[in-house]
Amino acid sequence: MRFLMMVLLTVTLYANVDRKLKYPTKIDALEVAKQVYFVNHQFYLNNQILKATKHKSILIVRKSKNKKPRVLRVNRYLNNDYNDGITKSKDLVVFTSSQLKGTGVLAREYVDEKKSLEIMMWLPALRKVRRMAEPSKNMGYSAADVAFLEEAKLRRLDEDTYELVGTRVKSFEYERLKIKKAYLNKYTKQLPKNNKKITAKVYVLKATPKENAWYDYRLDYIDTKHFTNYETKFYVDGKISKIIQREWTKVKGIKDKRAYMWTYWYSINPVTKFETVNFIPNEIIKSNVKGVKKTFWSERTLSKIKK
Repeated sequence: MRFLMMVLLTVTLYANVDRKLKYPTKIDALEVAKQVYFVNHQFYLNNQILKATKHKSILIVRKSKNKKPRVLRVNRYLNNDYNDGITKSKDLVVFTSSQLKGTGVLAREYVDEKKSLEIMMWLPALRKVRRMAEPSKNMGYSAADVAFLEEAKLRRLDEDTYELVGTRVKSFEYERLKIKKAYLNKYTKQLPKNNKKITAKVYVLKATPKENAWYDYRLDYIDTKHFTNYETKFYVDGKISKIIQREWTKVKGIKDKRAYMWTYWYSINPVTKFETVNFIPNEIIKSNVKGVKKTFWSERTLSKIKK
């Protein structure tokens, strides 16, 4: 169940940030953190639908060293278009493969940031919707799981202190998941195979948890123009315990210079070599889709999910 909660919570942090956040004219550490939040949560758009086609879908791949990878396929439906003063966003994730096939989760983020996420889960085996408590960010997950979960949902902006270490030009080479030929299938064959290298001018932002966390601090390398976070390094006792890399693409049809989303998210534990990849094919990305009623993001939709 802890792994299930990790992979479901893929989009929303907490912060005093919403769709009204302006592109900055002055920069300090907190402003950079807010801009990163804005980009991660795609507040530049109304909604986004990432629904599988016959051959393409979102892939979540987890791989231990020398082991066969575990592959999950999901659909995701995000809605930021709320102005009732209550709801900030709703996010629906539906699993379409493996033992989790037919499982759905609807997460609601409130404008009042003191309120926990409302999480409803559809369990196809029971044919019931269960309400779930917001999980703790310091539960006993593996470091890979915690890194993804905190980035995705749980880390509040005011739970860290920030320091703008500097600005520099840096090159990033995106690592690829290496899978033995015998373990490949029609989905994992779609993962990018060749390493990609980019060079960009970045802010180096240090974030230190105010209270105990699974890591001491992290360094984020953030593009100075559109605030995409290329790489994060987590440190424990002065050593790197987790590395995350993100490959970004410009969202079509949106003028905001911050309108980028990651389509390849890779993490590795340097000690255990445990790897996680989240991959979104460009072909399935549909943004600001018209005609989708807000009632789609509801418990009723959850209960209609087919196995």
